[in-house]
Amino acid sequence: MSGLLKLIIVLLSFYLFFRLFTIYIAPLLVKLFIKRVQKMFYNQNPEMNPDSRPKKGKVTIHRMKDKKDNEIPSDLGDYIDYEELKNNQTDNDDKN
Repeated sequence: MSGLLKLIIVLLSFYLFFRLFTIYIAPLLVKLFIKRVQKMFYNQNPEMNPDSRPKKGKVTIHRMKDKKDNEIPSDLGDYIDYEELKNNQTDNDDKN
């Protein structure tokens, strides 16, 4: 009879341990894990961080350098003018 009582006590203690673990300890571990992953994400993508975004109503102006996109660099090479040639084949050549 004492063996059955020990088994019941052990099973009850395991049940209570896992019950308390899932109620109190597991959520804390999940929160810590999520915060760690979130911190790693914001380190890799700082523009996505809501804390670094400008506040609503605040105006910021970012000036860019004047750059001409159509300007060809001098060291690009020589300009070659190509001519389009017409194909002088007859209809007989096309059928063969």
